[in-house]
Amino acid sequence: MIKVFLVEDETVIREGIKNNIDWNSHGFELVGEAGDGEYAYPMILKSQPDILLTDVKMPFMDGLELSRLVKKALPKTKIIILSGYTEFDYAKEAIKIGISDYLLKPVTSSGLIEALKKVADQIQDELEHSRLLERYFVKYEEYMEFPDKTDYSGVDRRLIENFLKTGKTDECGRFIDEYFEAVGEGNYMSLLLRQYMTMDIFYCVQEFIKTLKPAPEDIPPELMDLKRITKAIDRIESTMDYLKELFTFALTIRDKNSGDRYSLLIREAKDYIEENYGNSEFSLNMIAGYIGVSPSYFSSIFKQGTGQSFVEYLTKIRIEQACELLTCTHLRTSEIGERVGYNDPHYFSATFKKITGQSPTEFRARESQENIKK
Repeated sequence: MIKVFLVEDETVIREGIKNNIDWNSHGFELVGEAGDGEYAYPMILKSQPDILLTDVKMPFMDGLELSRLVKKALPKTKIIILSGYTEFDYAKEAIKIGISDYLLKPVTSSGLIEALKKVADQIQDELEHSRLLERYFVKYEEYMEFPDKTDYSGVDRRLIENFLKTGKTDECGRFIDEYFEAVGEGNYMSLLLRQYMTMDIFYCVQEFIKTLKPAPEDIPPELMDLKRITKAIDRIESTMDYLKELFTFALTIRDKNSGDRYSLLIREAKDYIEENYGNSEFSLNMIAGYIGVSPSYFSSIFKQGTGQSFVEYLTKIRIEQACELLTCTHLRTSEIGERVGYNDPHYFSATFKKITGQSPTEFRARESQENIKK
């Protein structure tokens, strides 16, 4: 839900706006209201709305002064001004402050909803932008520690690999834009460095495409032709255009072959869990760091890809391995718990019983009886 705060000194108009719009059905939540900017300001700071909808003329603090304060304290909050005044000075001042929209009264419910949705789309675009940085530039701070900023072989290659595994085709353009911005104009303006960057990215993408085993006829020869790359490197714009085309092709092939853009990352994560489930310190942060994405993003895509949270999946693997050790070895239950990642034997027993319905001792006794019957 996009949170909206309403400030309007005329009670009839405020009540009309509040009650005549089905906020939830349009994806909005009205988180507060007030009749004056001075009274509204502390409430706005507390509720931190995505959109402030405010009248421009109010008795104690007008909408423009309120907007200045809100923009300074909450720069991401979008503001829509409502005004019955047509003077151009108000509009000019609103533009200086950074108002998202300026609506003249009287405004219809449909007109207001249209304006709100337009601003909501801007908010979603900005949110996707920040998520893009969070997902694929999670390790960029490591690159910043390099004394030689021309060394892109480590961290930057990992960024490319992360994006190839989990990125969306419609993110390719923005990813390349952000990648070049992160590298810095002072670096990519150099033809030699740009050539090095582009070739390194090309070989990284080429290796990724090989793992997908596409049909030869699916690979456009001109896209993978080194002559095309040499020509593209001449100008920054053509370099970026070529890389956007290259990434879009790679992700299209990936989705065509796997049917799921998360499958490669999920497979890598499962392999890592299989290798490390016995580590009692194993955590979401650890596996997210290994995969190379933020913990929150990894948690989200792992749940989407497996239907289970990371903790649920890890617990399942650990208990399955414990069951096998209880059946096939004579190790004590405390030793088995340690082998599958539980240092506390009581916690191991409680978790085991929660999953299987039996304590480890009961499970072993039942399995022994079953084997005797066989």
